[in-house]
Amino acid sequence: MIKKLVDFLGEDRYIVDSDKDRKKIEVRERANGIVNQDIIFVLACNELKYELFKLSRGTKTKIMTLHDKEVAIFYFGIMIKMSRFKTICPRPELKNTISNEIEAKNCLSRFLDSNLFEIENYKKDAICLINEKNTYVVGYCDIDMIFHTISNDNSSLTMGAKVLANFTWKYMYFKQMIKEYAIELDQNQVDYKAILRNLLNLKN
Repeated sequence: MIKKLVDFLGEDRYIVDSDKDRKKIEVRERANGIVNQDIIFVLACNELKYELFKLSRGTKTKIMTLHDKEVAIFYFGIMIKMSRFKTICPRPELKNTISNEIEAKNCLSRFLDSNLFEIENYKKDAICLINEKNTYVVGYCDIDMIFHTISNDNSSLTMGAKVLANFTWKYMYFKQMIKEYAIELDQNQVDYKAILRNLLNLKN
């Protein structure tokens, strides 16, 4: 599993270290042959739980806890890649003003997978933008058609569309990384639901 993580991250971009008992994995970014010691990503096994941490200039922040080893190592790699997501995969800019839902959908469809987002309707396993009394709510509709709020304070369609674009862009690359890592994930699994809460900043 460690080799799979190394291959996923890239030996030329990251240094991956683990202790003898594989109870802890530490990852540091490498650029131009120089290892960044200021930021360290840590995956620690603690009583059959896998805890993901980020150490930044001596400050330790717990990201989340998972229970399946393979899923935990996979999301550990995702978490590391996503830490530089905005620079690695910058999202195309949207227009400053979007006048209606059709225009919004047309603009977003140019660079987003149209299967992963919806405007004015709820769609399974998609990021949705819903107009609720002139406030544009962005959320994720899961495979059970339960809507989980991401952002509920967007005062205009343009603002809501930009939030929708940000999270759909991120989710689209997450889906691609699942294929790249070659892992099968059960969307009903507790760990998978926890990952989506973390990845998409779900409020409920």
